[in-house]
Amino acid sequence: MSVAFELEFEACRPRLYVLPDQPARLAPSPRVRRRRMVAGVVVAVAVVVLLVLLALPIRALGGSTLAQAAPAQGQEYVVKAGDTLASIADRADPAHGAALTERLTRQVGSPVVVPGEHIFIP
Repeated sequence: MSVAFELEFEACRPRLYVLPDQPARLAPSPRVRRRRMVAGVVVAVAVVVLLVLLALPIRALGGSTLAQAAPAQGQEYVVKAGDTLASIADRADPAHGAALTERLTRQVGSPVVVPGEHIFIP
């Protein structure tokens, strides 16, 4: 064996150290185990509640806005895309849709409505 190989072996060889005896870890007391278990249950319940809330549709938690509700007499209706005076009148009063369409046309001043426009349903 050459001297260079021996020096290289000495530099790369892992050194083993003897550690002094360490005292054995004591098992946690029943009180600590109980606290850890309660904390784990609380975290698990919080995660389940969060997942359930995320699974619910947001619309189910809140009420509907006037733009989503069917028009009713005596309220202000916000026109949505695709609405016409006739369709609004038919949803507000199906029995007298034609007469309500005439009144809405006179009120608005035009047979054309624009999305976002506010119309009072008489």
